[in-house]
Amino acid sequence: MRSARWLPAGVALVAVLAGGPVAAASASDAPDEELDLTQGVVLVDGVEVPMRGTFAYPSFGLGSDPVIRGIVHGVHRLEGATVLYYSLTEPTKGIGSGGTNAFPSDLQEPGLYGYNMASAVELLDVVGLQGYRPLAVDGEALTSATADLQAEPGELAVAFALFPELPGGVTAVDVVIGRGVVEEVPVGDGALTPVVEEPAVLLGQGWPELPSSDRIAAAGAEGTVFGLSRRTADAEQVARTEETVEQVAVTLDANVVFDKASAVLSAGAQSTLADVAADIAARGTGEVVVTGHTDSDGSDTENQTLSEQRAASVLAALEPAVGDEVTLAAVGKGESEPVASNSSDEGQQANRRVTVVYSVQEGKR
Repeated sequence: MRSARWLPAGVALVAVLAGGPVAAASASDAPDEELDLTQGVVLVDGVEVPMRGTFAYPSFGLGSDPVIRGIVHGVHRLEGATVLYYSLTEPTKGIGSGGTNAFPSDLQEPGLYGYNMASAVELLDVVGLQGYRPLAVDGEALTSATADLQAEPGELAVAFALFPELPGGVTAVDVVIGRGVVEEVPVGDGALTPVVEEPAVLLGQGWPELPSSDRIAAAGAEGTVFGLSRRTADAEQVARTEETVEQVAVTLDANVVFDKASAVLSAGAQSTLADVAADIAARGTGEVVVTGHTDSDGSDTENQTLSEQRAASVLAALEPAVGDEVTLAAVGKGESEPVASNSSDEGQQANRRVTVVYSVQEGKR
């Protein structure tokens, strides 16, 4: 656990965002007390402020650019939406007029939102493999305006962004702000208070007023929900898996699963295929397609036959354990769909593979 002495608010908050001691209250507070960060709260001029994580990123993505630093204060469910609260600073130049632009044009989602909105923010549900962008009405993001994010060096400007409603089972999300990321932010309920009616709010003065329920209801969700993919591999790199919310694709390394130019499964392949079959049995639905691929050595006919035989061998190993919710099909593609150049040994090795692709039942994604 890290803790911090009570310090003047501006100095302490800039220190924590720069990687130093974590924040504090006004200098009038008892100097010898320490702040317990396990509570997820910092004091700013005597006001308790929730803190779920910090982030930092160079404004234009280069190491020589001014660094934007900030705090994620919370992700909360509302009626018809989800709200993100966060704050920003640039310790040497400040934010806004005369200071650094926290959201330059290269961060904005092209064609989705209009100008001058702090729309370069996302929520990522890495378990459910769904991402969320801000809601919008007629191209105007339901977020803070960049013109309202005004802060002198050492001050933090408070911002908000409204997103589509999260599914009920989502308990935490990753938050992307500009080029910064805060992982596993818990999802709470209700807007933060007290609410400040002025659009420009500094940290510790309250929280910005959110759009009305009518405006939230008028927001379109098109383009605001997008799919994610998850890539994993076993320790031996025999099987590499790419999963989306709807589908799983497993790529088996034929160099390990089979002997060269053979369709006989190796002893080491059995445990890997058992794991694949178990997941299909637990979550799969519809047709499972097993596809064999080869490198370009040998004739087209030989490679086509070998790819079909290898796909059939994998299918035969999977079939007894996949259950009754799926059907299986084996396909051979020979050398026709390389994923790398066959001019090198490494490329040929990558092309020798078998893929297993199946859909995931909706309630088990």
